[in-house]
Amino acid sequence: MSPYARSPARRMPAMRRRLRWLLLPLSFAAAAGAQTEPNLDAFGLIVAVQSRPSFAIVGAGARPAGMAGAFTAVADDASAASFNPAGLALLLTPEASLVIDQFEREDSFGAFVDLENGIPETYGPSASSFDATGLNFLSFTYPLTAAGRNLSLQLSFHRAIDFTFESDRVFDESAAGVPAASLQQSVRQTGDVDTLTVAAAYQLTPRTSLGLTVSRWTGDWTFTTSTRETEIDGDGESFLSYSQTNDWEGWNVSLGALLRYRYLNVGATARLPFDGDFSVSSTLTTNFETPFEPTSHSDATLEWPGSWTLGLALKPLETWFITVDYAEYDWDDALLVGLADQPLNFFDLKPEDESTTRNTGQWRYGTEYTFFAGKHLLAVRGGWFDLPRPQLLSPGDEKSSRRGFALGFGWKAGNVALDVAYQRSTSSALELQFVDPETVGSGIVSAQAVGKVETTDERLFLSALYRFPSRSALNDLFHFLFVGGKDAGKGG
Repeated sequence: MSPYARSPARRMPAMRRRLRWLLLPLSFAAAAGAQTEPNLDAFGLIVAVQSRPSFAIVGAGARPAGMAGAFTAVADDASAASFNPAGLALLLTPEASLVIDQFEREDSFGAFVDLENGIPETYGPSASSFDATGLNFLSFTYPLTAAGRNLSLQLSFHRAIDFTFESDRVFDESAAGVPAASLQQSVRQTGDVDTLTVAAAYQLTPRTSLGLTVSRWTGDWTFTTSTRETEIDGDGESFLSYSQTNDWEGWNVSLGALLRYRYLNVGATARLPFDGDFSVSSTLTTNFETPFEPTSHSDATLEWPGSWTLGLALKPLETWFITVDYAEYDWDDALLVGLADQPLNFFDLKPEDESTTRNTGQWRYGTEYTFFAGKHLLAVRGGWFDLPRPQLLSPGDEKSSRRGFALGFGWKAGNVALDVAYQRSTSSALELQFVDPETVGSGIVSAQAVGKVETTDERLFLSALYRFPSRSALNDLFHFLFVGGKDAGKGG
């Protein structure tokens, strides 16, 4: 018999002790302690912190990305709809744009220590990484003239939130310094939240323009985790597989304004709050008994909060922008309605009046310098950003934030423009993890271990834009595609 087998920790009921790790991917919801009865949805609606993206709605396009997203007071290309729709009024000829991005992420899990029981239990270090590539933005813009002023219309697609995540990790568990078990965990998350947007912008005066967007938000994401624990002394193996599917859709309106002077631009946007239909279904498969049963809700509502952004752009030269954006997000108003007797905050699943979710203010700084090289127009860009997390990850982690820098390059020749941008960000936070097994049976869930999670994100944007020489050129193209050549329809 091993020394560990004689310790008090080893005498803990096996099923309860195994739940601590088998519910690891669900532990952030558990840390909230929001539910007082066994409820599978309570674990799944907010999955582990390491598998969730930042919930800041970031604009589209490689050019803004190269300026760290500080684009609200510039907004003079097709990506303006996702930063400041008023900027679309600056476009004089039709244009089409396409943006793709590649994302890489690395997570490092420091040694976690159980805060409960007289004998310390440690879970020591692991790491995971993944990468993904997808469509970021697609748009077509058509400018008109109304009452002698510019009027631009745009139809666009934007992947506003990307839930893609993959992680395979192995943890070694020890009690009183003696190895106890090995845990293999696989986490997969797929899906996104997309917006299909109709935008309009009008130039009120030579210096002032206003914009409006109407967007259909559609979200569809699935989270799946499987975990296998093998006892070092061969005293058994436990397996858990959990899956959850979420659907969300609703309509949103955003407003924008842009004021331009010789040396200074001022931009402002407001995304209005909206309600979306939300449904969720969960399944759980194990080789041991738990108090949780598969559940589904098809008539809930997710209330998405409003946000606003103010941006400034200094222009020391006609070819040089220095930009700053500040955005405020009312995350404490992100509420799930219809899953409990009272609304629950989306991030910590606590009742609205008990939630610790905080509103966040985001700072972004950027610059762009443009110069000519023969017949080519070149631009270099850079920036820095600070994106606080809305959820509190542990009692001592009230200032957790994701910070990073951006670099970008642009090239334009004739009617074609290509842009590339690179962003790198890091975060380090103390996080509560691991469900307390002794309370699971009664339906009261809390996290009992704390450790450090360090994350590095890297994203590469590539965009291509084509400006039609004139509206007449585009009309000729439409005529050719849908009617035929100039001689089409003429008799022989």
